[in-house]
Amino acid sequence: MTGLHINEIDVPKVIKNGTVEFVTLDCDYTLEENEKPGLVVKWYFNNQDSPVYQWIPNQRPQDLGILRGKLNLDFRVSEDTYKMYRALRIKEPHTDLSGKYLCQVSTLFNNAYKSGTMLVYCEFTQL
Repeated sequence: MTGLHINEIDVPKVIKNGTVEFVTLDCDYTLEENEKPGLVVKWYFNNQDSPVYQWIPNQRPQDLGILRGKLNLDFRVSEDTYKMYRALRIKEPHTDLSGKYLCQVSTLFNNAYKSGTMLVYCEFTQL
């Protein structure tokens, strides 16, 4: 094992549209001291080339693409300086956010990836 390892990615499998105020997608990783320089956490949506979220320690997280304006950028999942903003906190998730989420954790020496799929569905009633 390298000095960087994603332990677990927590992406809710199924959410009914309009039933939750927020949803949290978490990317829990282990990082050895020598891996801390150059740490960057990025999240990607549906295999797109550009990230929808990026965080570099000691900088403000960025919401990008389809998640711009849909994240709580003040949400901290940890008090650890190198893990605090690793998670996505999506406000009022809708069906357009259904898909595959990939977490990439990078340092100067290593990259680690894990993904999960979330379905946000609508319930239709028969008339």
